[in-house]
Amino acid sequence: MDLTQARAIFFHDSRELCDALEGALLDRARYPAGKETYNLLFRTAHTIKGSAGIFGLEALIRFAHVVENVLERLRAGQIQLDDTLISLLLECNDYLRRLIDIAEFDAARAGDDLPEGMPLLLRLLQYQEVASQATSLPLADVCRALPTEKYGACSSRWQLSLRFHTNLFRDGFDPASFIRYLGSLGTLQWIEPVWREWAPLMSFDATECFFGLEITFDSAADPGLIHDAFGFIRADSLVGILPPHAPLSDYRALLERLGEPIDEQLARWMARGALTSSEAEQVRSGRFETVAESEAAPDPVPGLSTAVDAPVKVDTTRSPIPSEGQYIRVEAAKLDRLINRVGELVLASSGTTVLAEERGDLELQESVAAINALVEDIRDDALTLRMVPVKDIFNLFPRMVREISLQLNKAIKLEIEGADTEIDKSMIEKLADPLMHIVRNAVDHGLESVTQRLAAHKPEIGTVTLNAYHDAGAVVVEVRDDGAGIDRDKVWAKALERGLVRPDSTLSDQEIFQFIFQPGFSTAETVSDLSGRGVGMDVVKRNIEALRGEIEIYSKRGEGAMFRLRLPLTLAIIDGFRVLVDGSSFVMPLEAMSECIDLPPDAMQQQTRQINFRGDWLPFISLRELFGLSAATGPQYIALVHYGEARAGIVVDRLVGQAQVVIKPLGQLFKSLRGISGSTILGNGKPALILDIPQLIQYACRREKYSIRQQAAAMNVIKYAESVAGIGCSDSI
Repeated sequence: MDLTQARAIFFHDSRELCDALEGALLDRARYPAGKETYNLLFRTAHTIKGSAGIFGLEALIRFAHVVENVLERLRAGQIQLDDTLISLLLECNDYLRRLIDIAEFDAARAGDDLPEGMPLLLRLLQYQEVASQATSLPLADVCRALPTEKYGACSSRWQLSLRFHTNLFRDGFDPASFIRYLGSLGTLQWIEPVWREWAPLMSFDATECFFGLEITFDSAADPGLIHDAFGFIRADSLVGILPPHAPLSDYRALLERLGEPIDEQLARWMARGALTSSEAEQVRSGRFETVAESEAAPDPVPGLSTAVDAPVKVDTTRSPIPSEGQYIRVEAAKLDRLINRVGELVLASSGTTVLAEERGDLELQESVAAINALVEDIRDDALTLRMVPVKDIFNLFPRMVREISLQLNKAIKLEIEGADTEIDKSMIEKLADPLMHIVRNAVDHGLESVTQRLAAHKPEIGTVTLNAYHDAGAVVVEVRDDGAGIDRDKVWAKALERGLVRPDSTLSDQEIFQFIFQPGFSTAETVSDLSGRGVGMDVVKRNIEALRGEIEIYSKRGEGAMFRLRLPLTLAIIDGFRVLVDGSSFVMPLEAMSECIDLPPDAMQQQTRQINFRGDWLPFISLRELFGLSAATGPQYIALVHYGEARAGIVVDRLVGQAQVVIKPLGQLFKSLRGISGSTILGNGKPALILDIPQLIQYACRREKYSIRQQAAAMNVIKYAESVAGIGCSDSI
């Protein structure tokens, strides 16, 4: 692994550690105040600092060093984790993220401190009881004002201990070349020769090397370049490399490897500022608190040594057994290419199936069937690689809810359920923004103030719940709150005011609530910094529909509201069912189908489009009617489909059978097309349109409701005319 890859892994891991730190600070149910949580907090900051030291990221090292000291006092029981400290640590965590971003994308500023760092630093120092000592110091020198740190030296420079092999000169190496090379990478602060005992004069050989070097080196160069400088002598010579802020235990380990008088080497380190007197005493005695490797040691970056650079002996007599839950990182672009290749494989497999059926060769068909089974398994495994848990999104909200609750002076509890439910990675980022708007509205508009909740005989603390689960080949994400609910009458009045509905319209609650997603639509009496301008919910609707999803609203006045988002599991490959309408091919997602039946002979002659299916009246639509085609002359079939709790029938000419299809988007030109979610290429090379089942079900239900209302209105007119004429209404009407 080269240094570029190692840096990329460091930045990725550091951001994950920052996320873990934030989660531990906010999730009191999962991480209650106690030793284990405090160890986790300390371990996170320590790992970030230690790993940053490998790459010489001075600003990140300095700030993480101070955060680490505060967390050490926290886990030692010297300070308490209250809301004030939580808020401060969250701000510090945000600052660490900024330093990480700068280190990755702006190398020229990687060692610079940001202006906002000093106020945070001074607030941290109050917990260290040294604020008065540090107010006049620049951030780069603050660690010197802190009490002796137990685990890492305050020195921000590299410490090199080189003990050359006696054959160094004979092998043609010049020690001065190392010095010149290091000088090109940074500034040599200190160079001191260390002589070993010479041989008696009679046996003295001038070609032997009898000295070593102690070097203090200040550099922002990539650590790999520094390590590589000694690649030619590492096998025979003793090379000790201590990065900035190396753990004191590493200094002790190097002392033992050198095998020289301890006090002499400690004096060398103290003379050049590598160790303070108190740190040297800890190294001499070896009585410093040892942090377990699993607790505090930074995760090693593959290919790099973090402290003493000694040859490593590998036991080749046993093969390492990978532990359960082992992961490897794969570049996202490579994964996307794999999915595309699998999609092409699915299409080629379908084409082979068609060819085998046309030839009528049974042996070939059996072989193709076996290949298709393997292709299907490969497809499922490949799609699983892109599935990630929704907790990657849910973890964004504890911090947001906490800050909004403080801003609005509301008592709010966020509950997360089903965080391990998986969804396609390509949908994660697109889902984050809609959920952000919904959660923010629930906190701001949905939940009442403490006074209002107590007056309504509700618990003082309001609850917002995020839940996710799989249902019928889809992912359902719900946002629930136990607040005041949505005022149906206010929504209706606002819709009338804006001309979105006629006064004589008869709409269900679900249809009325959908007006919330109109641009600029708001029933809020006041406009706050968070919401109330009617901006955002229209974006929610648009983004969810762009993911081929649906959003439903359920609310009961005084009891709360629920927004239910239903999304497809994947946007790449699906199992479909092919049908024909007037010779054209269409594909229905197989998970949305229940069964297929013959169309009753008189169904198309009825005024209402409903069929009696096992005692239930279901609406249906004819694709021929929907697309303006002529009436069918032969038998037709109804495919019964469902989406959530809604069911309907779709009338087609012919049922062809199951097929795996690769979804291809239609493009911006067809973005307003309803009832069609995409296209695909069939095994015979011809195109087919993929039906949007949720939209078709909604269309069938709305049309049937409208038809029923029209009939009811006609019946009322007839009844009124008969009453005026003095004639009673007959039972046949």
